[in-house]
Amino acid sequence: MDSFRFPRFLGVFIILVSFILLPSCKKKESEETEDLLTLLGLGLYARSCAGQNSFPSSGAVGALTRLQIQPSQTSTSISSYNNPHHVYPPQSGVSRKNILSIFYPGTGSSPCEIGAILQQGATRGYHVIGLSYPNNDAVNSICNQGDARLDLSCFENFRNEVVTGADVSPYISVDVINSVEGRILSLLQHLTTTRPGEGWDQFLTGNNVNWPLVYVGGHSQGSGHAAYHGKRRAVARVSIYSGVSDYSLQYSSLPSWLGAAQSAPAGSYYGLIHENDSVANFSGNQNQVTDVWLNQFGMTGTLTNTNVGAPFANSHRLVTSACNGMGTAALHSCPMINGFQSIWNYVSFP
Repeated sequence: MDSFRFPRFLGVFIILVSFILLPSCKKKESEETEDLLTLLGLGLYARSCAGQNSFPSSGAVGALTRLQIQPSQTSTSISSYNNPHHVYPPQSGVSRKNILSIFYPGTGSSPCEIGAILQQGATRGYHVIGLSYPNNDAVNSICNQGDARLDLSCFENFRNEVVTGADVSPYISVDVINSVEGRILSLLQHLTTTRPGEGWDQFLTGNNVNWPLVYVGGHSQGSGHAAYHGKRRAVARVSIYSGVSDYSLQYSSLPSWLGAAQSAPAGSYYGLIHENDSVANFSGNQNQVTDVWLNQFGMTGTLTNTNVGAPFANSHRLVTSACNGMGTAALHSCPMINGFQSIWNYVSFP
């Protein structure tokens, strides 16, 4: 869940500015310089994504091919939420996994902002999609105010409508073609037609997605959509970053869908969160998310800090201490920044 309604990396930028300017922060000159460079980099990155979303173009990114495809190009029925999908065929010369990895950005974010993890998947031999989908509304905001806060099914119905397009939630409006599944199907059909020979057709069975050849993952609210998807479809793997945070303040309880039976194989859920992420731990309980991982999702292994190194005690539940000392939004976004490649390999790209 992203409780901030501004774009995530702009939020990080603002939080970091506030952090640096606090009078009580007594830093060495080298640390201040490093923070300033980080800020400048994030500001340029945010502007770069704004430009790419407005004027998408495809081309080489190092050894990779990146395709920026607006959803409206894949279906004449799509006209909104038109930031481009980011698509990466497997890196040339790398053994293909013949697995499709799909990643769902968090609230208000676009695939551009999670480019690093998408590119890492392609370097590992995966077909990779960063999906653009209706994601302006935050589930914890919607389901914890007004009449929705009294609706015990609000969280599940919200995610169901976003993921499948079923008309089940009175609080949002997403039809089938604009749903996560609808947009995946349209995009795969488009890629099969326009990029023959790259292997996209293997992820379709007729007019359906071949889910057992698909990994899903997401950050923040996107991680909740990935986790929900694993409940409904027999996807091969589910990777969760900085979530899942669904929680009813009205009833001081977790929504029931979290504990529902999953269609994904046992042992297929993996997660990473910052140890001090107060955004994802929406209830105020700092163990809210990692307890859900264990008790509702059956994610095995002791809670393990990534500083122990691979294979991370073979745990499915990882936390990180990186980014400590930064602001709230920075800690929430931390698992998505460069430097986590070996951890992403473990969680998302084995």
